[in-house]
Amino acid sequence: MYEEFVGCSEEMAGKVAAIPCATTSYGEAITELILCEGGRVALGASPLRFDALDGRIDGREGAHCQPVDLDRPASMSEFFHIAFAQFERIDVVVLELGASKRQRMTPDKAIELGTRRLLYCLDAVLPYAGRDLHLICVGPASGPAGIPIATAFLAAKFATMQLGEAPCVRMSIVSPPEDASTDEGALARTIVHLMKETRSPDIIEAVVSPNRRQRRHMRRPRFDGRGKMFVPAP
Repeated sequence: MYEEFVGCSEEMAGKVAAIPCATTSYGEAITELILCEGGRVALGASPLRFDALDGRIDGREGAHCQPVDLDRPASMSEFFHIAFAQFERIDVVVLELGASKRQRMTPDKAIELGTRRLLYCLDAVLPYAGRDLHLICVGPASGPAGIPIATAFLAAKFATMQLGEAPCVRMSIVSPPEDASTDEGALARTIVHLMKETRSPDIIEAVVSPNRRQRRHMRRPRFDGRGKMFVPAP
């Protein structure tokens, strides 16, 4: 599907993207784009959906998959441990912050879920991070709410970790359109574009349409309207 217009790119060649929840509606599109552009992927799925994912990527060069539970710290740690053992590096993590459609949550509970997943992910992946780590979070417009907490967590983590050189952690928040009929390829291309851009200009964006609520991405210190930030070592 993507091979017709996507070729190996210098920015993606050899880059490893870990996607703990690769069975989302856009997960397949992201996987295909990364592989077609020369990247490699460590894919995860819930135990109930793992067999379907494993069957889809079985035998694909540069792809590995394993079961994982996003809401269990031990499972997240095992996921990144095996991903690093498989590829010997992790450059990018694409993390799903939103609840599944079957989970009905109040906005407060949704923010709590997304923030908890973000912290679990950071804690699990940091031991395997190189000089740079890019975390792309996919979630509702409330997604940036967890960034300040993650910033404080990282500052405390860097102060206690025995690291020769603390990694530079960049975070991006991408909010999918609420319109379910929207082409998921557009979301996948946006995410892969962020992976390829090592440093991006600050962006403030508001999305307004008659069929959905206005989403404002407010600018915060040290990261842009998509929730991007850089956390240097203290």
